[in-house]
Amino acid sequence: MSERPSWQWDETRQVGTDYADVAEVERYEKRMGEFRDLPAEDAAILETLALPDRSHILEIGTGTGHFARAAARAGHRVTALDTSPAMLRYAEDRAKSEGLTGIEFRLAGFLTFRAATGSFDAAVSVAVLHHLPDLWKAVALHNIHRVLKPGGQFLLRDVVFSSKDRDPGSQFTTFVDAMPEAMRENAVNHIAREFSTFDWIMEGLLTQACFAIQHVVDSQAPLVEYLVKTVGVAPTSQVDCWTVT
Repeated sequence: MSERPSWQWDETRQVGTDYADVAEVERYEKRMGEFRDLPAEDAAILETLALPDRSHILEIGTGTGHFARAAARAGHRVTALDTSPAMLRYAEDRAKSEGLTGIEFRLAGFLTFRAATGSFDAAVSVAVLHHLPDLWKAVALHNIHRVLKPGGQFLLRDVVFSSKDRDPGSQFTTFVDAMPEAMRENAVNHIAREFSTFDWIMEGLLTQACFAIQHVVDSQAPLVEYLVKTVGVAPTSQVDCWTVT
């Protein structure tokens, strides 16, 4: 991972799960599988993106690598990022055990990855952006836009709360209560110590980063999916996107 300036957010900061512990990484994947159908989620993402064969996908926050493996099996090239060395080792071992060669694993995050402008056909990030405060979400989205090709797609899925509910506390309580018992503490920490935001903020951040929102799926709210597409060039000032046609 590249050296960061002293003022830059530290993406290795952790809340809840210890992603540096290999045993905890293995338990994490098992817990996720208890309340999420990961293969179905991965297949749905690939279906939504509908990419041509051999497209180059950037995945930010690959975790245990299940999406990267699914994309590689579908014939795509994947650059899979994570800030946890233990996660990357686990993900790389799983890919090797399947004989998959189309994945490049890199120790990096939203703020620290380096790639040439226009390197990727699409980007994917699931349940990771909430680790960043809104200021740094904006920087992250700018970085993603820069490395996507013109017209490139970004699929973002994360916990995003509705601004239509005038009682945020009820949303937070519902979110925690809906979790399996083994995940309740993580859900509490998510609300109390992490940085999920409201839909109007998230959509503003995406627009300011010169993304055009193609669809929003909130049928599993507060887990919300945004499919966006690059418009114009990567913004160099806050007003650039307002002038894109």
